Amino acid sequence: MRLRVALALAFLGALLTGLGPLPGLVAPGAPAAYPSWPLLLVLALLPPALAVALIRRGEPAAGAAVLVGAAVLVPGRVGTDLQFAVDPGGAARPEVLELHELAHFTPALGFWLLMTGHLAVLLAGLFALRRSGHESGAGTQRQGVLAMVLCVGALGAIGVLMAPFRSEDPFLVAEPALDGPLPVLVGSALLAIAAAGGAGLLAGSADPEIARGGLFGVASGLAAVAVPPLVSVLVLDDLRFEWGPVLMLVAAVALAALGVPAGRAAAEADPQDLRLPALTRLLTLAGVFALVAGAIAVLAAIAPHVSMPFGLRDPSTYPARMLWPAGSVLLVVGAGLLVPSAALRLRPVLPVVWVVLPLAAAGSLDAVFTAVQAAGAQVGIGAWASGLAVLPAAVAAVLAAIAGAVERDDVDLTEMAMRRSVLGPSLLALVLGAGAFSLPVLTAPDYTAPGVFTAFGTTSWGLVLAMAAVVGATVLAPMCRPQRAAALLCGAAVVVAVRVVQYPLTSDRLPESAPGLGLWFGIGCLLVLLGTAAAASRAPKPTS
Repeated sequence: MRLRVALALAFLGALLTGLGPLPGLVAPGAPAAYPSWPLLLVLALLPPALAVALIRRGEPAAGAAVLVGAAVLVPGRVGTDLQFAVDPGGAARPEVLELHELAHFTPALGFWLLMTGHLAVLLAGLFALRRSGHESGAGTQRQGVLAMVLCVGALGAIGVLMAPFRSEDPFLVAEPALDGPLPVLVGSALLAIAAAGGAGLLAGSADPEIARGGLFGVASGLAAVAVPPLVSVLVLDDLRFEWGPVLMLVAAVALAALGVPAGRAAAEADPQDLRLPALTRLLTLAGVFALVAGAIAVLAAIAPHVSMPFGLRDPSTYPARMLWPAGSVLLVVGAGLLVPSAALRLRPVLPVVWVVLPLAAAGSLDAVFTAVQAAGAQVGIGAWASGLAVLPAAVAAVLAAIAGAVERDDVDLTEMAMRRSVLGPSLLALVLGAGAFSLPVLTAPDYTAPGVFTAFGTTSWGLVLAMAAVVGATVLAPMCRPQRAAALLCGAAVVVAVRVVQYPLTSDRLPESAPGLGLWFGIGCLLVLLGTAAAASRAPKPTS
């Protein structure tokens, strides 16, 4: 009975949150910028629909946990939606409200329907929580998954705190949460906490069904926050792309994918019989997504990124060249994962090297944004393709990481220890890698290269992500098994190599260009990484 009541409340809340804004959120009336209600309704119905599907499969605890996961995000959504009552101009929600004048607005019927919908979803989660009987304490088989859930949740939290888009409409002001009005700041903070902490708490449940359903619920709720800003950017001319919603969507997809291994119960018969097929499927899927990402990146390198007004030079030509090595890397790794004899050795490489795509795409998109804003250029298919390629690359990396967790289930980790022979060179590579990505590889008179500490922009996000991947690989490698440590370090070397080839590929665009410090740091880091990888592959397995 509790579960039936929870489902009824969840469907009621979905209808109210999806259709509630239609009568108007404020008075005097201000409709949505475009007909978004079908999208909002589908996103709102996703959690209860998933819950029903799991219950019909004979997994009532998983179905209840979906409603709990969706309810975890409700306090944050209530906080951000309160901005409609305080000052609608600071809400930055064109999918439900578009203002064309400065006036005194008061809450209308749609606002109260929306708040009632949130309350219904929250109550559904509370009823479902009583039904699911949540307990903490993930088994040892899912500790790796729990760690990845926390990392992915942190990524989603970062996306929540970033601006949803850039706006040229004076009545539609979009800012990062820290610079926004108080209700948006508080609501975004609650959403960020829920994305990371709520997902981690549910993934740590002792019941695998609750872990799986909870992650599905958090993922669907996070997608409901991430998708509308992305659609708004696509359909409205005055809005420009920002990375925040993309990070949230990547986190939502990753959490849903992690729900599969999180829901694995302890094997009742032969664990090997259950894990090997799952591992093979994960590696195959990761290879396919990597191939798709690489192919899209190569298409982006070929296709025009912008159409410039007559007489103006296309600034995206040279940055787009970086998509060639990035796409080639994903094609090679993806093809290797489809070869059974090489898949296990290449698997640790993919969660590191996938960052070459956002590294390359960020630089090309930065040039596109500049051309569009400064010269009124038209965005070409190459720009869309370069941004689109990042998503399958991220999915491939998540699948490869999950495959690693499945693989480690059959490994005795009690004897693993820090390898000092790998630790010292890895720390040196870490320092050199930080210099390679934080310092420019190309210098020229009167030119300031986008970087981590100077001229921070769209390109800088790619540099930060690539630097984080190299740092993560060098930190983990000394604690890994020999072959896996070598693969991680080789992946980091590939990322650094893509950074190094930026100089020969793009130096011709600037007169009197010269190598920057970042290039020399990169070459040094590349040599140290390759040498350390060779040493790590020969290191004996520790016995204490």
